[in-house]
Amino acid sequence: MGDDMDCRDGIYLLVNNTAATIKALDAFGKVPAGVLAGNFDWLGDYDECASLTHMHYCSINIGINASSLGLPIPLQLRYGVCVPDVCSENDIIQEVDNLTMLIPPEYRLLDLATPMFADSPVNCQDFPQRPYDAGFICFTVFCLILAIMMLSGAALDVFQKYKKRKMIKDSKLRSSSHQSYGSTGETNKLATKTSIEESKPLLDCEVKNIESSSADIAGLKPSRLQEVVLCFAFNRNISKLLDTSIGQSQSIGCLHGIRVISLTWVALGHTIIFGVMAGIGNPSEPFEKLLPSFFFQAVSNAYSAVDTFFFMSGFLLCYLTFTRMAKSDGKISWPMFYFHRIWRITPLYAFVILFMIYHHPYFGDGPKWYQAIHFDSLCEQYWWRNLLYINTYFPQADMCMQWSWYLSCDMQFFIISPLILLPLFRSRNAGILVASVMLLASLVVTGSLIGKNHLTTNGYGSILGADIGLSINGYSKNYLELVYIQPYTRIPAFLIGMIMGYIMFRQISEHQRIRLSSIVVSGGWALAFAVGISVIYGTYTSYGDVSMFESVWSNAVNVLYGTFSRLGWSLVLSWVVFACYYGYGGWINDFLCWSFWIPLSRLTYSAYLVHGLVIQTYYQAYPATGYMTVMSSCYIFCGCLMISYAAAALFSIAVEYPCAGLEKLMLGHDVQCNKDEDKSDVRT
Repeated sequence: MGDDMDCRDGIYLLVNNTAATIKALDAFGKVPAGVLAGNFDWLGDYDECASLTHMHYCSINIGINASSLGLPIPLQLRYGVCVPDVCSENDIIQEVDNLTMLIPPEYRLLDLATPMFADSPVNCQDFPQRPYDAGFICFTVFCLILAIMMLSGAALDVFQKYKKRKMIKDSKLRSSSHQSYGSTGETNKLATKTSIEESKPLLDCEVKNIESSSADIAGLKPSRLQEVVLCFAFNRNISKLLDTSIGQSQSIGCLHGIRVISLTWVALGHTIIFGVMAGIGNPSEPFEKLLPSFFFQAVSNAYSAVDTFFFMSGFLLCYLTFTRMAKSDGKISWPMFYFHRIWRITPLYAFVILFMIYHHPYFGDGPKWYQAIHFDSLCEQYWWRNLLYINTYFPQADMCMQWSWYLSCDMQFFIISPLILLPLFRSRNAGILVASVMLLASLVVTGSLIGKNHLTTNGYGSILGADIGLSINGYSKNYLELVYIQPYTRIPAFLIGMIMGYIMFRQISEHQRIRLSSIVVSGGWALAFAVGISVIYGTYTSYGDVSMFESVWSNAVNVLYGTFSRLGWSLVLSWVVFACYYGYGGWINDFLCWSFWIPLSRLTYSAYLVHGLVIQTYYQAYPATGYMTVMSSCYIFCGCLMISYAAAALFSIAVEYPCAGLEKLMLGHDVQCNKDEDKSDVRT
């Protein structure tokens, strides 16, 4: 079609082409079954429309006046049309407005409305959605450079190991020839010893025992440039990732299992909530059947897994920092304290954001892909909020990577942690007093916000209510922004973790053996189980018949649960870690310390960054209206979790592990055979 042709001319030509008109009309959205059950996603056939020449698919979002119909929640109809590609979004908006004006205001129940995760009520889909600009080219070149560095590092590592093996073999042969003039018995012993040593795999640690002069003569000592290249060697980084040995004698192995299970729990919760937010054809299924059911409380309360991450972050921060401070009489380089943290988490974080901006827009298309484009554009506009770790103080609707709020909170906790670490190291009472004051202040603020705003605290009900801007009984359900993502309400788990880390450090460093009677152990596990069940399944009694988003709890009960549930969950975790380390965990400790968890545990940070992107990509690239059931959700969850870990492994090997190696080079630290720091370090 000509460039000077407008939308009406394009439609006129389409009407005169009978075959194209029939296919275009066939691609239009149709009234499906289940409208009374909430099926307002009339998407049509995107692929059929895309197959037509000079046509493109557009999604029209129409708001339904829910109050006139006596409905408690706002409704929006998403209708797919197949129109000539000369018809812009503004052209379609104008035509719909013209039709709407023909309806008298008192009977006007439908009107254009901008949906969630979009910038316009009409969204036309073209591929590619984003031009192949300079940003795309530069990031692609950067990824190719990383790949070349990974391959070059691996080739250099293999070559150096070959030279080392050859040098050691020659050295042993020379030593054997000198000993050959001795007795026959000594010669046989030496030959036997040599054959055994040669059959063992050569480790880098063994090579380091060779005198440096011999290494220099043989040219084995790598140059600074070679050391940089070796940091990217994918074979080395894969070995570090897959190593299941625990070198640290005082390591707390149960944390590996807790970390992986928590990430799995978070991914499960996001699988459901991201699917609902993307749009499904049976919204009554999750809202009326799954959400209020008893077994589903473990899914809707998956946010407790985030508190688990906060607890472990505070625990390991305090435990590892005090371990270092004890060796240096309390002295620590605070600039390096912060540099290490920023360097270990920011490069990979920035890489994922760049991936979302420049590569992710090309990963799919379809009637709902405009949502992905919207999220990617948020990262393009507001990436600096994420990298400064201040995105929780801005509207949640404008947040790049909606699940990244956790990283901001955790970094802010880390920044203020010396206010507790220093007094706690010098004086137990002073440190606990500071932590207690912070804890009490957080509980008071949380309770006040929930009580003043009459917020519901029943898991998905409060989160989804905030996402759709729901207002019931005059109270805005903005629990998400007021309470859920704010650091001053989420810090209790971090503080409890710090206190528990201090307690464990003192007991371990002083070689204290805790002996508990079987009655105390049984009572501890029973109490922990009761509190944990109350936190996870206690919300079952909050769902009423009036609205799936409205809690039947009184305001006082919402305040109590919202204020103390995270505190109770943190105390449960404290008991689990304590009991498992001191031998009172039984099969629970055996399961959590299973070596299978260790490689997955190292991928936790990277998997957390990418899992939301993987889940959203599935739903946003799905070309038709999806239906949510328990079985389908299980399949989607398992598939997305596996893809998330695969992507996390690739990103970690390409970015995270090389950055850790570069840090050691920059700070002048030699790479040690003992990988305790790598196994204990947690960046989520």
